[in-house]
Amino acid sequence: MDGNASAPKRRRTEGEVTLASSESSAAAQAATTADPVFTRSTVILLIACVLCAILDGYDVVVISYVVPLLSKQWSEPLASFGIVFSIGLVGLVLGSLGLAPLADQHGRRKVMLGALALGAVGTFANGLVGGLGPLLVCRFFVGLSMGVIIALVVTIAHEASPVRYRMLLVTIVGCGLSLGNLAAGLFASYVLPRFGWEPLFLGAAALNVVIGAMFMATLRNSATAPRPAHARYLSRIGSLFGKDLAKLTIVLWLLHFGGVGANYMLISWLPSLLTRSGYTPADAALATSLISFGGLVGGLLSGVALPRLGRGWIFSLYGCAAVLIVTIPFLLGTPLLYLVNFVIGICIVGGYISNNAITSELYPASSRASGLGWAQGVGRSGGVITPLIVSLALQLNASLNQIVLLAAAFPLLSTVAAVLLGKVSPSTPRAEEAV
Repeated sequence: MDGNASAPKRRRTEGEVTLASSESSAAAQAATTADPVFTRSTVILLIACVLCAILDGYDVVVISYVVPLLSKQWSEPLASFGIVFSIGLVGLVLGSLGLAPLADQHGRRKVMLGALALGAVGTFANGLVGGLGPLLVCRFFVGLSMGVIIALVVTIAHEASPVRYRMLLVTIVGCGLSLGNLAAGLFASYVLPRFGWEPLFLGAAALNVVIGAMFMATLRNSATAPRPAHARYLSRIGSLFGKDLAKLTIVLWLLHFGGVGANYMLISWLPSLLTRSGYTPADAALATSLISFGGLVGGLLSGVALPRLGRGWIFSLYGCAAVLIVTIPFLLGTPLLYLVNFVIGICIVGGYISNNAITSELYPASSRASGLGWAQGVGRSGGVITPLIVSLALQLNASLNQIVLLAAAFPLLSTVAAVLLGKVSPSTPRAEEAV
């Protein structure tokens, strides 16, 4: 009798323990998913994210100003430096694919600080090299670090921003890329004739250290996504192809591949194509630079439009870009070409920034760094492939009309992906999105 009476009592006690445990877990989850608020630390953290994006835009462009000087200084033919541009992009892709996902397992803070330390050392060494071999090593490791950093700044900005302003703040962070492109040209034009090429890299290394100090002071381990203790690196990658995320992952890869591929194709080859069509090098450079300037405007517009229009905004940007790129041959020799290039920049770069914002919104926190890293890595691989496609087309004597049709195919791919995105993504944010 006593034994029988004690059993229900024991079960009630176990139930109470289970209930208490569940309530404790729910409380812990609520604590980790509370809507962030603006504090001084949040502002410093977001500024650090913007500086990281500026650093990425700066690093991609500044090497192009330095290579002609190195060619003369080292008595190396200019053609020998082609691999310098490629090796940095290869490192960037590998960093996005291979290292950024580690932040879902080991935390945002550790991986970000490690990437900034690698970038600081690689960039500093880049300012001291005396030959092509060491330069290639430095460019690879700097690219590796930037691949990690750019994936994580979007993740960190997303998780640190109040939900109400999240899309706006993530897109503002993305504008740093265009700011970095512009800063590289302005800084190089002042520094190169006065101090040589070395300060261009030594200064960037110092900025890495400053950003690292800002993150060290404001980025807490608690800002990382909650994860099971048994989580492993490969399981993080595999989660992107689980039952719930497989279709979404593929569509987001198409979205990034098309947008980034189009941008790199235009930036890499438009100056040469315009020169081939009769423009002076100065006019061709001006026309192409308007794409970067338009990109800055496109990023700011996306911060306002994306929260209101959602995926329809991305569809409009890439659809407009595809149409405008096709019109380029018909506008040669007219002032309209400069205006169209400006609008193309709004669409292409605005689309790229929107891609990152929407990707960070759609992936759950436990897979966000992995999802963003792989999406950006696939996108940057488009930046490696598309310039090679134009090179092959030129070898086959393709006309400008044929080349722009090839270029338009990439934003068209992103337009299709934007349509598919509405079919494979959740209509409401995931429960763990509010972090």
